[in-house]
Amino acid sequence: MKKAFRLAALFAILALYFAVAPFGYGAFALLSLVPTRDRVRRARLLQGIMRRHFTLLHDLMRWSALLDFNARHIEGELPEGPVVLVANHPGLLDVTALMAALSDVTTAVKPILYRRRWWRPLLDGARLFPGAADPLDTAHVVDAGCERLQEGFRVLIFPEGTRSPQAGLHRFGRTAFEIACRANVPVVPLVLDYEPVWLGKHQGIIALPDRTPRLRITALPAVRPADFGLSSRKLRDMVEAHLRSRLGVSGVQTA
Repeated sequence: MKKAFRLAALFAILALYFAVAPFGYGAFALLSLVPTRDRVRRARLLQGIMRRHFTLLHDLMRWSALLDFNARHIEGELPEGPVVLVANHPGLLDVTALMAALSDVTTAVKPILYRRRWWRPLLDGARLFPGAADPLDTAHVVDAGCERLQEGFRVLIFPEGTRSPQAGLHRFGRTAFEIACRANVPVVPLVLDYEPVWLGKHQGIIALPDRTPRLRITALPAVRPADFGLSSRKLRDMVEAHLRSRLGVSGVQTA
């Protein structure tokens, strides 16, 4: 009975989204096109709008027993100023959860989404940037990440490059850590504890778990690149090992 209620709530939220979203996207697009001399200030305004809407989305999901997550509460503290945020990526809603919970966050977007004509002005206006199309296509991501850090934003990167496997982690890439080393800013590891996982790598949206999933976000102490000789490889290895330890994951998983 409870699962039937949650499924009905899911369809209600989806219906509400498709009914309201065009108006929200339209208003967002108009704001992003207004001429300005300070694009960073406008980006913060647009990000604030995104954050409030993502918070509302997660409030609706919590009240509907679809996902037990409160964006107003995360464990740990983030340092002031620009940092690189790295996190495991168990579910599809990780991005909306993190952007609801944290301020001044920009992130890499899948190139196929970023290139869509009606999406790009919105993403660019909020100072989001295109991700890598393949493992060799990372130079522009590093440059864009460093530029956003110089503008005072926090840069969020999922170093696995895709959603995590069930109860595991893929090998971390070096892009996030190269950005941190180039800009010489701290890396803040984020642990996303998701139990049970919903909308994982091979899960459909209506494949609801038997019980309400619970998501908690923990910010671990910041790690400074200078402590590792500004080596992105050493920094990557340390942060990956730390996250694996916190999640209880040992070996590298590929699926």
